[in-house]
Amino acid sequence: MTRIVLVFTIVLAMSCAGFGQQISPRNDAAGAASDAASNGSISIQQQFKQMIAKEEASVQQAEAAHAPDVQLARLYWNLGLLYEDTAAFSLSEAALAHSVSLFRRVAGDDGELATALNSLGVIHTALGKFREAQKEEHEALALREKLGAPLQLAKSWNTLAALALKQHKYNDARDWAEKAVAEFKANPAADETDRVASQYALGMSLCALKDYSHGVQVLKAAVEEATAKLPAGDFPIGVGQFFLGLAYWKSGEMVDAGHEMQTGLAAVNAHLGGNHPTYVASLELYAKYLHQARQVEAANAVERQIQQARAVVDVRSLQTGRDALGFDAFR
Repeated sequence: MTRIVLVFTIVLAMSCAGFGQQISPRNDAAGAASDAASNGSISIQQQFKQMIAKEEASVQQAEAAHAPDVQLARLYWNLGLLYEDTAAFSLSEAALAHSVSLFRRVAGDDGELATALNSLGVIHTALGKFREAQKEEHEALALREKLGAPLQLAKSWNTLAALALKQHKYNDARDWAEKAVAEFKANPAADETDRVASQYALGMSLCALKDYSHGVQVLKAAVEEATAKLPAGDFPIGVGQFFLGLAYWKSGEMVDAGHEMQTGLAAVNAHLGGNHPTYVASLELYAKYLHQARQVEAANAVERQIQQARAVVDVRSLQTGRDALGFDAFR
């Protein structure tokens, strides 16, 4: 699974960019957890813990061996993303900030510094630390402009769209997302997940501007593309279905809304687990939809599930999960 949890994760498309060949795009706890859960071998939560413990040990070993700054920076970057996947946002913030500081000490490595800054900006966006996020994302953008890397620039535009969405600057969000969509569609070297993520950001921005019919068109096309080109059951497909369900709901297409939201929820649960803040935030919106659709018994059942999850989910993480995907635009 690629990371979609903060525009996707807003969480998860911005974070999936690796550092060249050193980091595998599937080297994340959520992907391994999902695979293991599919095989019935271990719970998602257990797999998360194992992956994080392994990465923490790698960091400790590298520190003890006085590894080069660039190696440590990559390790801390990946650890920060693993923490992000488990909604340990404070730990993620600390690890990514340390990664950035280490990359600043590596001469001539502006590309990796930009990626680390972008990842840290995503976390700060999710935490509502907009001043920090703005500074980091624009520094990453400037570095990528200097490097002249179109696809990396498009990643920054997409992240800036997510930041604007979180700040309720919906016109800005739409404009940044449109730029990202155009580049990802035109560039044959673009990663499919990036293409889909930018379309989701655009669709969410349009819906936030109350242009629901256009938003539905964009999101529907993105989900169809994701379904056709990504592996069956991949996390971006499910997240897109939930986004599409929200757009259908707000446009008054209640039957289609229920189907898409329910399908998307199943995917989020399968990949993140029932206590993840993003899943709980999704359930909260689904319960509101069910009440509006006058499915009272179903709504009550979902609300009981939410209460059970709230008992074990950190309050700050839960608040972050509510807003991380731009859900506040639909409230």
